[in-house]
Amino acid sequence: ENRWESLAVGLLLGTEVLSKAAEGQNRSEVYIDGPRVPAEEKKQQDEDAVVTATYSLDQISSLATILYKATLLHLEHSEPRIRTLVARAVGAHATWSVGLQSDKTEIHKVERDAIHHQIIQSVNEHIQQGRDDAQKYSKSSAGALDDTTGWRALETNWQCLACWIASLGSNYFQHLENEEQMWQNLEYSAVTHVNRHVRAAAIAVLEQLIVAAGNDSTYWHLLESGGLRMVTVKILKAGLADNWSQVRMAASVLNRVFWSTLQQTCKFPTENLEKLYPLLVPRMCLNRFYLAQGVKLYSHQTWKIVFPDNGVQVVVQTIAPVVRYYVQMCDADNHVVREGACQAVAELAVKIGMDPENANVLQPHVVILLQALLMCFHDESWPVRDEACLACGIFCRAYPEECRVEMPTLWTRWTEQLTDQIWSVRADAAVALGQACQAYGQEFFDKLMGFIKENLPAAKKQPKMTLEEYKAWQNSEEAHTENQLYSCGSLAPKLKKKAGAGRIGCSSCDVNRPKQPWEATDGCLYLIRELIETCNQPDSVMQPLGDDVLMPLLQEVADICRVSHFPQSDELRATLWRQLPGMMDAVGKMRCKRLYLEVFLDLLMRNIESRTASAISRHAAIACAYELGQLVGPNILRGRIYDDYQKEALDRALREREMEEHNMSPMMQDMQQQTQFSPFEPPGLLDTPYSQKMQPGLPEGFMNHQQQTAAAAIRHPGGFEGNISM
Repeated sequence: ENRWESLAVGLLLGTEVLSKAAEGQNRSEVYIDGPRVPAEEKKQQDEDAVVTATYSLDQISSLATILYKATLLHLEHSEPRIRTLVARAVGAHATWSVGLQSDKTEIHKVERDAIHHQIIQSVNEHIQQGRDDAQKYSKSSAGALDDTTGWRALETNWQCLACWIASLGSNYFQHLENEEQMWQNLEYSAVTHVNRHVRAAAIAVLEQLIVAAGNDSTYWHLLESGGLRMVTVKILKAGLADNWSQVRMAASVLNRVFWSTLQQTCKFPTENLEKLYPLLVPRMCLNRFYLAQGVKLYSHQTWKIVFPDNGVQVVVQTIAPVVRYYVQMCDADNHVVREGACQAVAELAVKIGMDPENANVLQPHVVILLQALLMCFHDESWPVRDEACLACGIFCRAYPEECRVEMPTLWTRWTEQLTDQIWSVRADAAVALGQACQAYGQEFFDKLMGFIKENLPAAKKQPKMTLEEYKAWQNSEEAHTENQLYSCGSLAPKLKKKAGAGRIGCSSCDVNRPKQPWEATDGCLYLIRELIETCNQPDSVMQPLGDDVLMPLLQEVADICRVSHFPQSDELRATLWRQLPGMMDAVGKMRCKRLYLEVFLDLLMRNIESRTASAISRHAAIACAYELGQLVGPNILRGRIYDDYQKEALDRALREREMEEHNMSPMMQDMQQQTQFSPFEPPGLLDTPYSQKMQPGLPEGFMNHQQQTAAAAIRHPGGFEGNISM
């Protein structure tokens, strides 16, 4: 009798039988407890079908009574899986009994009401217990263990109530004796309670209440200005900014249901909806950049549903609350939130700051936003620094004069990022410097060229090291002993205060390895590509780089990338091969064939035919040769090679690449036809044959509408339209 497995099987089978019986009465589905997966696909009724027995009404009625007794008995069972099954059983019982038309209707109504009474009584008791011992049960509690485990009765009670409300619909409000107490209990559980499972379950109850009220115009007053609307706004304010992705996801689902009910079901006037903008719009905007993909994608879809045509104008209308919230989130405890806040701030600069009609709206807030970005620029988490770096460059492009006063600090931070240990940080620093060059013109360009002249040869100063020595250094026990372990589920990172700003995070994103000289050269390669490409864009304030500047620069690049006295030299050449096609595409087909192809061709072929080169550099070289062949023509590229062995190596490499393109999976083909969702995330794995090259200048999601449409037409001829998220 101490085993829970047999009880679980009984509850599951009983729930299935009642659910099938409810389907025969055309009742709604049993509520699925917990946060829902966005765009969840439901199985058809005949899918995975099994042969089931047919039961009489008396048999089903007896089963319903058995489930009723079991739910009352096991509502606070110690096993969380039993509690989940109890919640499903409550929903199945209510769904079946509500639609019952027989002499047993009154019996099961009494059972249904008894379940509801027990749930409400248990909720009140546990919440009162939490209020009596607030230090233990609130989110400010030091009891970290309670924040990572289930919360037994209170969580299950809310799940059961959600099932119950989903079955009764608007009729539930006839059973609601004390509305004010219900709103208070929901607010406490969804906002204050320490346990994330309880918060998510309470949010699910509120979602069902909104749906129920929206389906009956008698209760629309609760949504127009009543207590249900007020508690929903309070819970969304906290839930959309919760530190747990699970709760943030549940709040995102609630947010969509709330807006859809107000807009489409109740059809409240715009004036009524605009009252929600100051609190909800900033959080809805920021969650489109949240790291968790479920929250990000769902929030992005919600934004397009709620504001299909006027997203920018809504943000302009509520610019002050949006700016205040973004600045606050730039100093949030969670580094993931700070990272998303930097992206959101950069979006303001592009979508509003670079729009002549709305630029003056954001201008009074530029100083405080820039200060928030500078604070993140000094963050110990490299993803936060990375996003702040790029955002500062975009802000300089949008508001050059307002940002000029901070230029000494920005220059120092940008150049530090350009020589960082992380390759993506170096790449984004180059993009930021390219944007600043477009903002400040020739003077800044000359400064950049001086930096390149000084740091490009740094790889030659890299200490000699063999591959065996490099592996021994990487596997040194001393370097990996007595260090803190981190993971998203561990407690240590949440209790560790970072130096400087004193922030905390959910993972270790600081890099303590000393910088290497070759990394400065690598950063210069990204910067050279960015300057070549941005200066050749139609809206550039700079003239395209002439051959008198470009030829000696690229000759030096080719000479330096021949180094081979350290293992990371292959990574350096891989970076060159990734950037070279973009450079050559910018200088043009004729100049490439006439001048620059010969500069890199020998080094490229040596890398392709090498048996000692790393797989990464060889693959990047093959991809580069393929793209150059597409630019100048495969036969012309082959004709420039005079060594027969190298010609054979090139032919083999190009055949391999063509086979990879031909055998591309349908999923990869679909990915190539889509723009990147987040304006900052890489468009694909850069070392796969299916990757798109890193685009120059502004990330695609931050281009103006005309630029996005033009870029999409070039990449996807056939009517593809860029998707504007705001």
